[in-house]
Parts: sequence; structure tokens; C-alpha cells
Amino acid sequence: MKELAVKYRHVLVLILFGIVLSLSSPSFLKFSNITNVLWSVSTVGIISVMATFLILNGKIDLSVSSTVALSAIVVVKLIQEKQMPVPAAILVGLLIGAAAGAVNGIIVANTSVPDFIATFSMSSILTGIAQLLTGGKTISIISNKAYTALGTGKLFQIPYPIYILFFMFLLAWFMLNYTTFGRKCYLCGGNPKSAKLSGIRTKKTLFLAYLFTGMAAAASGIVLSALTQQASNDMGSGYELDVIASVVIGGTLMSGGSGSMGGTLFGVLLIGLIDNGMNLLHFPGAVEPVVKGIIIVIAVTLNNTMMQRIVSARKPGKEGRGRTAAL
Repeated sequence: MKELAVKYRHVLVLILFGIVLSLSSPSFLKFSNITNVLWSVSTVGIISVMATFLILNGKIDLSVSSTVALSAIVVVKLIQEKQMPVPAAILVGLLIGAAAGAVNGIIVANTSVPDFIATFSMSSILTGIAQLLTGGKTISIISNKAYTALGTGKLFQIPYPIYILFFMFLLAWFMLNYTTFGRKCYLCGGNPKSAKLSGIRTKKTLFLAYLFTGMAAAASGIVLSALTQQASNDMGSGYELDVIASVVIGGTLMSGGSGSMGGTLFGVLLIGLIDNGMNLLHFPGAVEPVVKGIIIVIAVTLNNTMMQRIVSARKPGKEGRGRTAAL
């Protein structure tokens, strides 16, 4: 029973949190509210599932919010000003994210520059380019329904961004559990020296993790601009912290080597439920960040303490350092 509780702790916490909110507010269990929660976390979730690979390697990316903004701005400007077809513009936006991620990966993997300095510098560069492109103004794209449908369209009353989020989750889950890249992320984060000695190209693995994170940030920016029907240089502000919090709340250790994709999805949903719960209970705007911060710190502390105990209890020779198969 104890092992089952540990294995499915994420599901149990979500159910418990849901019960508390449903008792506190009758509106919580309405279909429209549930879809709003998923809708609101979709853009952060798209980045978080791919950033899991990065944090499994023991690294972070502080440039995701700037990548979100720049990708969205370029795509919107290409559609609005150059009349570029929507698919082609989206491809350009994804390539921008890939380029940003690739540069981060090259620098972090091949130099002694710490990841937070390299990616923070990249964030400044991307923000500057975004500022130059917009002149500090917001660009509207209300007129292009084919593009805005990505954010506002629905299928069976479920918004497209939710489908995109779960597609990205399933893709990342498959990559983590059924590809050599996923296994290498566990090994590189758990014991980089042993991974290198065993023949794993650790630099390539880290490079790909940054590349995928950059592309996911670009995809998030595209969805966000389609949803809000505009693009600006401050889009996605604060996303880097929400992404890290989502992944770490889900049980992925900041030191790398242990975590799961299901745990990350749990972290994304928990943050969404916290925000939604405070809105339903009419928390004052000034109080919301404080309450959210306290809950996140408690959740991260409890989850990481549990994960570290699981990791230390594992016998040597088992798959990866603390690899978990939750969800």
C-alpha cells in the first residue's frame, strides 16, 4: 500500500486538491472551469515537458520567456506584414526557437560558462531583438482567423491548445521512456562521468535537450500569440520560473538524473489548480503570489525529500539514477 501511495502520489495530490476546491467552490467542477484550467496552463506546459529533458541533465534555461516573445513577434509580423502563409510563418518561428536552443546548447556543453549565465545572456539578446522589431509596441493579429484558431479554436468543446499540450506530453513521454535519448538524459544527469566513460556523447545529449526546449518555447509563443491575438516583447514574462517550478514540483531533481514526464504534467496541473482556486475563492491580487509561492515551496520540498529517499534506497546497477516510472 505504501509503495502504491508513493508511486501514484501525484494523482492522489491532484484528487485531494480537487476535492478541497470543489468543496470550497461549486464552480470548480464545471466543465467550462476545468477546460479553462487546462487552457491557462497549456503554454507553460508545452515548454515544461521538453524542459524536463534539460533538468534531467542538471541544467536550466532562463531564455525560454524571451524565446516565446521573439518567436511570436516574428511569426505575427511575417503573417501581418509579409502575407506569408501561416504554416510557413510557423516553421520560421520554430526555427528561431531551435536556433536559440542550439546556441545555448553549444555554449553550455562546450565551454565552462554556467548554464544560468549563458541562458540569461541569451535572454537579454533575444529581448533586445524583440524590442527592435516591435519598437515596444504590441502587434495585433485579430484579422487572421486561420492563425488565431490555433489558440481560440475548439474541437468537441475542447480548445486546441489543450490538444497541443497533451500531444507534446505524449511525444515527450515516449521520447523519455522508449528512446536512447531519454535513457541518456537519465544517465548524463545521474552520473556524467560514468556516462561519458561508457561511450555516451554527453555534449550531444545536452545540446539536443536545449534544442528541444527552444523549439518548445517557440511553439508556446505561437500558441500564446494565437490565443491572445497579439504579440509583444514582454509575452511569456516569468515563464522560465513557472517551467522550472512545474518540473521540480513533479519530482525531477535539479541536480539531474531522476524524474518523470508524468510528474512534470502533475506540476503543470497543480500550478494551474492553485491559480484557479485562488481566483474562484476571490483571493486579493496582492496575496495570490505569496500563497502560490508558499504552496510551491512546500510541494517542492516534500516531493524532493521523497524523491531523494527513493534514489538513495535504490540498489546500484538499476536503470539510471533514481529513474521513476510514475505515470
